[in-house]
Amino acid sequence: MKFCKYQGTGNDFLLTDRMEPEGTFDEAQIRSLCDRHFGVGADGFIAAVPSACADVRMAFFNSDGSRASMCGNGIRCFAKFVRDHGIVDGDIFTVETDDGIKHITVIKSAARVSEIRVDMGVPDSFRKAESEDFGTIWSTHLGVPHAVLFSSGKEDKDGSMEELDQKAWQSGEKIEHAPLFQPEGTNVNFVSVKSDSHILCSTWERGAGKTLACGTGACSAAAAARLCAGCGDEIRVTMPGGEVTVSFADDGTVFMQGPAVLICTGETEE
Repeated sequence: MKFCKYQGTGNDFLLTDRMEPEGTFDEAQIRSLCDRHFGVGADGFIAAVPSACADVRMAFFNSDGSRASMCGNGIRCFAKFVRDHGIVDGDIFTVETDDGIKHITVIKSAARVSEIRVDMGVPDSFRKAESEDFGTIWSTHLGVPHAVLFSSGKEDKDGSMEELDQKAWQSGEKIEHAPLFQPEGTNVNFVSVKSDSHILCSTWERGAGKTLACGTGACSAAAAARLCAGCGDEIRVTMPGGEVTVSFADDGTVFMQGPAVLICTGETEE
């Protein structure tokens, strides 16, 4: 199987062209390909497949082989992949996902690094829950389910990335599998608000574990910071793997802009 490996703010993916189907994927195969010791290694696997309602369809799988409806960093990498390989024409196109059709704009295109803007849609209304073990949890759905926890109250200015990462390692898996979020489970974002236009975010991803970044997580964290901490309509989200910019339209639509980077190309046996 021919593949390309891309990363978006440290979230890495294997991408392949299945516009002319050459077999199917199963969970064991994807787990093997994404294994960092015995496979190529990645946070997720993405295939470009034909769409009846958009320019192309994104089939996305977590590194554990489970299917996911949407991935923010993944769709930026997917957009660069299909643009670079001529699967789509032009810098504005549509991508069908399991979360509906997403509108893509290629802001800057280059051989290795491109800048991609994605219309992420409108998140579900936030729900507030109080947990004896974890404090206040804000939850929403933006392509996939997300929980947001602020580091110390809603307007903490002191929480560092190292502290957020530590909380993600300590509590992320427990919250993912907490009864409150079953049977789906949830992605978990630990957030510190630095100003009304800048937040830090560390994410534990459902199906992948602790990652360097999460696009839908960045958008959910920014939406929560806008709602709960008085942040503005354009928010810079810093994650361990890099930054994206999240902005909001008057109707609540979320736009995410950030890099997509080609790491390498290769071929592996099926």
